[in-house]
Amino acid sequence: MNRVFEPDESLSELPLPPVFRFGWPRDFRRFMFYIFATTSIGFLVPALYGLSRNHDRPLLRILLVSPIFDFCVVALSGIAAWTIWKAHPWARAWGIAASVPFLFMFMRPFVIPMHPVLDHNLIALVVGLIGISAFTWPD
Repeated sequence: MNRVFEPDESLSELPLPPVFRFGWPRDFRRFMFYIFATTSIGFLVPALYGLSRNHDRPLLRILLVSPIFDFCVVALSGIAAWTIWKAHPWARAWGIAASVPFLFMFMRPFVIPMHPVLDHNLIALVVGLIGISAFTWPD
């Protein structure tokens, strides 16, 4: 099994080699672990806040903008971070599943008329593509 973290390695250790070379895909999977862990915590507050602002909205807007989407992102990112950290065999599948909502975050302003943020969330597109490619890359 290809572990992202070695058994004796701490989560806070990130030794950088003398030449800033990143191994593919191990270091990108480690990067995605930190992204998933941060996302699962960061999306929890807007999801809980969104529960108090429940209005009548169309179904597409409810699925892509409401707290339902935020709770899905929290759950997928949290499970993916946990399985990557514990080096479970199904961590690859959860990593791919947790990367897909980042692509939806990028496509949201094109589907639902919204005010664009950061040029239609290009950061979310980059993170989603890195996550999908890192976890689909063969060992």
